Amino acid sequence: MFNQRDQQRSRVYAWEKAASAKLTRMMAGQVGVHRHHDSEFETIAQCSDFLAPIWVSERGRYGRARVPMPTIERPSWGQRSALAHWDHRITLPKWARNRWVILHEAAHRLTPGDEAHGPRFVGVLIGLLARHGGYDANELMATAEEAGVKYHVRSIGSVPVLSLPERLHRLLPVQEMDAAFELDVSWRQVRGASLQLVRAGLAIWKRDRLLPIERQLECGLAL
Repeated sequence: MFNQRDQQRSRVYAWEKAASAKLTRMMAGQVGVHRHHDSEFETIAQCSDFLAPIWVSERGRYGRARVPMPTIERPSWGQRSALAHWDHRITLPKWARNRWVILHEAAHRLTPGDEAHGPRFVGVLIGLLARHGGYDANELMATAEEAGVKYHVRSIGSVPVLSLPERLHRLLPVQEMDAAFELDVSWRQVRGASLQLVRAGLAIWKRDRLLPIERQLECGLAL
């Protein structure tokens, strides 16, 4: 599919599978968060409706301001992988109809054809996932580094910044000192963030652990 050797391809695929599973567990209860291999949309039209406003908002950032959105189509007979085609089409099998995969294929169409799964592509994907997939860019970068996946920071662009209570909520259930270590903050900061979660009805202390209270999060924490 690409003109040069795609050196990071298998590593990127492995990173996506592991990172989406790990981060989805951390973000349990948030609307719109799915693992890399979980089907989310039932129809091709729904996939197109999801991508349309994203493409309009993102294409100028990556020098594609005049380029229309790629068409999303059904896969050819026997096709099992999602594909971004040279003629500006995206084809999606049923399993791939979720925002992570759609954003992955859109990232291919937003980067040069010879980029393949290189660092610029990964940076663009991280930015798309952070702005439109509900993921935290710092967590995505950390998991990429753990997997040995190279990315260009400049290609990520500006992303939402999570508050400490939001970051803490992703770790639940957790003990106070463990949270301080994971978040690289003091236990006093963890205690303050936990109080905000408790007051918002999103968590409860039981013995020495902060436990989540099941509740859907629409757009961040209602703090």
